[in-house]
Amino acid sequence: MGLGKYVSSSTFSVAGYKWAVRFYPDGETKDNSDCISFFLEFKSNAGEARTKFSLYLLDPAGLPVYQRDGSVNFSCSTKTWGFKSFIKRDIFEASSCLKHDSFTIACDVIIIKEPRSEVVPPSDIHERLSRLLSAEIGTDVAFEVNGEVLHAHRCILAASSSVFEAELFGPMKEKKMKKIKILDMDASVFKAMLYFIYNDSLPEIEEKKSTTMVQNLLVAADRYALQRLMLTCEEKLRSSLDMSNVGTILALAEQHNLTWLENACLEYFSAPKTLISADTSTEN
Repeated sequence: MGLGKYVSSSTFSVAGYKWAVRFYPDGETKDNSDCISFFLEFKSNAGEARTKFSLYLLDPAGLPVYQRDGSVNFSCSTKTWGFKSFIKRDIFEASSCLKHDSFTIACDVIIIKEPRSEVVPPSDIHERLSRLLSAEIGTDVAFEVNGEVLHAHRCILAASSSVFEAELFGPMKEKKMKKIKILDMDASVFKAMLYFIYNDSLPEIEEKKSTTMVQNLLVAADRYALQRLMLTCEEKLRSSLDMSNVGTILALAEQHNLTWLENACLEYFSAPKTLISADTSTEN
């Protein structure tokens, strides 16, 4: 046929793309004129295909004798790719693959799809629970705290606190009560505790009331066995320690057996800047 001349196979489809195999009996270029060449051709007019492919010369029994493998991204700018020196022509002509001037070439094409990379959104379960609380959707228990009635969900409270579980589903009298009276607690503290249970975070607290509110919340957390709320309050109090509140916070830590917070208070007391401040206050 001549150098650079080829015969093309019939068109076949893989994964929605059209393909063909080109055969150059006299080689694709001058540098490989002593070889036969095979190329895979991307015949689709649009799109891009990332591929792995193999070309096989088969013997009369259909078994592969010579194989070459390739990997390439086909597109409108890369239409063909293959093997200029697939096999020496004299070796090919002497092989069992060629019989009565005919041969069989097989082609496997694998299209590599990019994995889906959708970002999993963060959980919004606490936002949903918070909406149930604020809108009082499906609430089935009420608490009267200093004359204010606050509504909640028995199951959510019980799942968060073993104390609530015993009160609301155990043998205690509160199990049958539609409205439970809460003593020795301010309504704002109970409301903040409910907020934490539903949101897993503290509500926004006015700065000048912050330390007092967090101390009261810690007491409430201890009362209802809300361990995560206790730890959150401990950390909040530790970070807010100063000369005006360290004594009160130390007493609170001792009362509720909060060793970590107690040690933090003692360390604060023993810090040089605290001792200097205390000495200055004494002199005044």
